[in-house]
Amino acid sequence: MTPFLHVRSWLRSGPLGERSLVLVVAVVLVSLLAWAGYPYGGGGTSTLASEAAAPAQASAGGTAGAPTTGTPRPPGRGSSQSGAPSGLTAGGGRGTGTGTGSASSTGATSRTGAGVLVAQPSSACGALTATDQGVTPSTITVGIVLVDLAAANSLLSIPSASNQKKAYEAILGDLNRKGGIRCRKVVGKYYTPNPLSADAEHSACLSMAQDKVFAVFNNLVSNTEQTCIAKAKIPNFWYTPPHLGDVRKYSPYIISSNPDFDRLIHQYVFASKSLGFFTGMKKLGLLVGTCFPDEQPAVERELRAVGIDPSKASVFNYGCESLPSPTQEQNVALQLKAAGVTHVVNVAYAHDSNLSQAGDQQDFHPKYTHMDDASPAAIESASQPPGDSFDNTLLITTTQEGAAHTPGYKHTPATVACTKLLASAGLPSPYSPGLNALYGVACNNAAMLKAAAEAAPSLTRLNLSTGLVRAGRLDLSFPASPFHLTDARRPTGGDVWRPGVWKTSCECWQVTNLTFRSTY
Repeated sequence: MTPFLHVRSWLRSGPLGERSLVLVVAVVLVSLLAWAGYPYGGGGTSTLASEAAAPAQASAGGTAGAPTTGTPRPPGRGSSQSGAPSGLTAGGGRGTGTGTGSASSTGATSRTGAGVLVAQPSSACGALTATDQGVTPSTITVGIVLVDLAAANSLLSIPSASNQKKAYEAILGDLNRKGGIRCRKVVGKYYTPNPLSADAEHSACLSMAQDKVFAVFNNLVSNTEQTCIAKAKIPNFWYTPPHLGDVRKYSPYIISSNPDFDRLIHQYVFASKSLGFFTGMKKLGLLVGTCFPDEQPAVERELRAVGIDPSKASVFNYGCESLPSPTQEQNVALQLKAAGVTHVVNVAYAHDSNLSQAGDQQDFHPKYTHMDDASPAAIESASQPPGDSFDNTLLITTTQEGAAHTPGYKHTPATVACTKLLASAGLPSPYSPGLNALYGVACNNAAMLKAAAEAAPSLTRLNLSTGLVRAGRLDLSFPASPFHLTDARRPTGGDVWRPGVWKTSCECWQVTNLTFRSTY
């Protein structure tokens, strides 16, 4: 589940009356009122090296050497067998002391009941210095973007901005009680731009750059401002799938536990093929949009790679920021039906759900396959369910989407820890109804930053992606899947996937195989 993209998807494809109401409410009220986790694998005991010689980087454009690629370092030794602490913790398997300030701020380790190593605070911090903007000898300041549509938050089942902040304060407080990051306290600085206003988001971005924060949790939403933070050379932890062109252009400052869209679409098509979706297909229908022009060429490229000629498909383009009316959806259904379409592939967010409603009225019942670009969550929480023909639609998910509705599912250790910590702050679990997955995103942001910073060769913005490579596989809270970065210059997730289906009986997604499979 990717909450910010879910909002964007809903604004494009949700019921027209609700969207219009949200826009009015948001504009009026805004004008009036102005995702730690548990890494898999071994841990180790390390001694903090002095950071006195680390380069101070006061400017946003400072560098500390190019990020590196490679496999994670082998786990250390010398862990104890004490009980697990409550709340969020950070795992072992961190840096081994190579380079200035490269060692972890944690000392002895212990093992949880789930067999996951977690670090215990150490008092032997050594001599600490400022190493980059936002880093002092005692603190690390991170910017935190909160999703705030004022009163419309409740209409969209989005946690209030105050509750989002409460979650981050609880998470960072727990992290700091356990030694912080490299013996520094992590301090959050909050920003609440109206996601419906590109100007407001741009202003917030400028404020983050002026405030010289070390990193930023959560990305901006508007098409023109999504990369603004990365342009300022501030590591931006996304939970939406970024676009590969942006990732490469601003590498290594866009970091996401989700796959970039090239990888997402690649897995979507190849997994659909491997599961037999295209068997018996007479005609392909392809739904696309123009907001992100790289997606249509990407899906056409992947279709050719599995032996399907996209030039023979019946294509419908919804444009950008469109609000398709029921009449338009009826026209789409009629076009595809007349073309003899039997199977539909969709990279236009939740439009296949709307199409299925129109298709039922036109006696058009193709097979659908759906990718996890946040639209599965939008479909599940929509006021109007998909049409009956959407039943058993294939889902290719790289997250934990659908798992909570699946018999036999057990929450990951990181999800259990996140839920426990949220409960201590009086907040619901990240897998409870609505967009409470934002709380899981908060847990994961802290987990990824801690893992990255403590395994990095130096505590600098440029080296966070290198630290994530060295940290190894991370168990993240719902809604994220396990995360394993192997290329510091392409710091996005999605190295695993699993299949699911839409069930009309519960109006929900279910996973058909709980075992994550490796990427193609």
